[in-house]
Amino acid sequence: MPRQFQFVAVSNPTGPVPSESRKLSHAHVTREAHAKERRLRVQRYRKETMQSLTERLAGDETPSLLVEIPECCKSLFSASALSLSPQERFLLDHYIRIVVPYSAVHCGLFDYPGDHGPDDHTREILKDWVGLAMTDKDLLDTALLLKACRSILRSKPGDPAMTQMALQYRQRGLQSLQQALTKPVSIITVTMAFALVFDEEVFGEIKVARQHLRGVFHMVELSGGLQSLGLSGLLELQALFNPTMPSVEATIPFGSLVLVTGATGFVASHVTRQLLERGYRVRGTVRDLAQASWLIDDHFKWFSESGHLELVEAPNLVADGAFNEAVKGVSAIAHIATISNLDPNPHNIIPQTVAGATGILKSAVKEPSVRRVVFTSSIMAAVLPVAGNDTRVDDDTWNEAAVEAAWAPPPYEPSRTLITYAASKVAAERAVWSFVEQEKPRYTLNVICPSGIIGEPLHKKHAEAPTNWIATHFRRDKTSLDPFPAAYFVDVKDIVLLHVAAILDPQVENARLHSWGHSSNWNEFLAVLREIRPQREFIADYPDPYYVTISTDQSDSLTLLEKWAGQEGWRPLRTSIIESVESPYFQL
Repeated sequence: MPRQFQFVAVSNPTGPVPSESRKLSHAHVTREAHAKERRLRVQRYRKETMQSLTERLAGDETPSLLVEIPECCKSLFSASALSLSPQERFLLDHYIRIVVPYSAVHCGLFDYPGDHGPDDHTREILKDWVGLAMTDKDLLDTALLLKACRSILRSKPGDPAMTQMALQYRQRGLQSLQQALTKPVSIITVTMAFALVFDEEVFGEIKVARQHLRGVFHMVELSGGLQSLGLSGLLELQALFNPTMPSVEATIPFGSLVLVTGATGFVASHVTRQLLERGYRVRGTVRDLAQASWLIDDHFKWFSESGHLELVEAPNLVADGAFNEAVKGVSAIAHIATISNLDPNPHNIIPQTVAGATGILKSAVKEPSVRRVVFTSSIMAAVLPVAGNDTRVDDDTWNEAAVEAAWAPPPYEPSRTLITYAASKVAAERAVWSFVEQEKPRYTLNVICPSGIIGEPLHKKHAEAPTNWIATHFRRDKTSLDPFPAAYFVDVKDIVLLHVAAILDPQVENARLHSWGHSSNWNEFLAVLREIRPQREFIADYPDPYYVTISTDQSDSLTLLEKWAGQEGWRPLRTSIIESVESPYFQL
């Protein structure tokens, strides 16, 4: 049906204008004026918002960051197949012109060595993050438009319209992610999850953000890893450098250089991985660069190639000045390397162990950049976990019995090897505390005292080491098992997190962290091993199994696990055993 349009002359009338026409004309003019005023208000709002944000970014808080969009990315609007409303185009324009340049300067992911400037970082964000978001409307809403709303709200806090808009985009993102998780995981799904995790930070929901972030990494692992999803460039950096977000300011800035001694060792290699994944650079000391090549050629190849990981030789831990060069420019030290010789003669072990422990402290005194030193000790520095010992360990408890027995007159029979080892741990830890008390260095010392460490090996040598209790069971080596039918055991990942916390947490100062984990016995180990390897023959259960009765307060360690990893309690013993056996490096 044809529509009837009434045209109203509003200028130069040729004759008298009827009253009805005058009313229509007046209404039309009023609507035109109202529409014009509305357009002007929108324009003023956009101009004020941009000007406010630009002034804020140019002020004392942050430098001016507005840069020209690269030629290769100017077609983002026109090339997109997505249909965007004027509101969405405004938010996207704000994201590209304000948020991206700001992130290019202040995002911690770009704190890596090399000739990269803000313009290069801007291109990376536009290519890897914005470019991907322009291919999917749900991701666009969650990753870009929601972030643009948050950015505007920083300069106009409490703006009702923008607040409502942000809530709507967030709700859409949560619903979209929930639907996406019912399908095979894709790069879109993972990126959307990252965006929602970052938004949790805006609300200060750090614990929730950590939980969501662990979920993201679990998704990545189940899908076969980063490369299988096509994560590369900036997206790969997001995945590599955001495993957890601390709820406190760290003692050393993001991207700082940390020295890890004995980097090829079981614990030290895990500490290296954890620090790298948290965005820190690592300098690892090794006895032989050739034998340590697996660190840079395999596990940490990307970090090595990008300048985040370097290795230096320190073949003799006890030599004077052995670490003088290694400590240069580092902000913190994780001193995990120790004398590995097993000798019942205390004269051959204890002085060398003490020299290896204190030598690096002397080197660190000469380097003003060092703020933290973490020393790895042992439960045996405090007590022997043997039947009938009901000692309650505190910070002033020392294994005096081991020291006395180790220094007893010869002969130094092989049966004295373990007691001499324990005495060396006592002497080394006492020496580091004594050094700090006497020299009063500018850095802070913390000590980790773990029990028997088990869990995922990162190399074949870790899986086959004599100190790997799981491998000892597979070898049915009762001679090695019999001295400790019951003891405390802790997962390597827990011990690593405590090393990281002892480096980064400003509230952990001069701490002696007793980190023993679970009280257990070999029969509990055997039950799990028979379950996961039913075809394998293991030794028979020990008759009259028991649990050791030594004890200590582990609450400080548990608090740090929750604070820095959102983890409640020690990792389950069963999980540690399974991860050890299921590792591709465990081939027994």
